[in-house]
This record gives sequence, C-alpha cells and structure tokens, in this order.
Amino acid sequence: MRIYLEELVDQCHSRYHLRLLFPDSPFILHFHCGNDIYGISISSSGCVVLDDVFGESHFVIEGEKVGMVDLLTGEERLSQLIESGTLEVRGGYRPLLFVESVLWLTRSRAKETVQV
Repeated sequence: MRIYLEELVDQCHSRYHLRLLFPDSPFILHFHCGNDIYGISISSSGCVVLDDVFGESHFVIEGEKVGMVDLLTGEERLSQLIESGTLEVRGGYRPLLFVESVLWLTRSRAKETVQV
C-alpha cells in the first residue's frame, strides 16, 4: 500500500500545475486499510508520505485493500467507490472534492479512449 502512496506523492511533485490547488498549510489525508493506517500530507510546499499517522487528519478514506488499490491506481474514482459501498469516507464536502480532484488528476495510468 505504501508503494501506491509514494507513487501518488511522486505524481504530485511531477505535475507542477496542481500546486495551485494545494493549500499553504498541510492537508492530512489518512487511509484506513483493514488494520493498517497510512497517511499523506499535501501542501504547496510539498507532498510526503507520513510515517506517523496517529495525529489528526482532515479527511479519512476507509476500506479494503482492493478498493484502495483501485482508487490509487486510477482504475476507479473515489465517488464511484463510495456509491458502490467499497470505500467509506469521513470529512466534509469540500475536503471530499479536494481529495477526489487530487487523486484523479495524479493518477499514473490514463484511461484508454474509446473510438466510436
């Protein structure tokens, strides 16, 4: 799971245009995957995978590893996984929109286009 978060952080750093979306103070995002808890900090000064995730967070995503991997690899959008009941979230509406945007815009795999 940490590998996927490190890839997300790498994508945050490589896509400079996204820094305009990032807040000045760190936004803490926690992922509860089974019994494990992971976290990342997102801010305009940089993004990092957190080693200590026992503090407060602005937003929490909970679910099983399969759903988390689908989310972090860009296979599914956060809103789709919430609607299907695969993942649950805790946090406000604005943080939800922010997290959904960051996760979707930093996905490392682009969807294949369909020709009609």
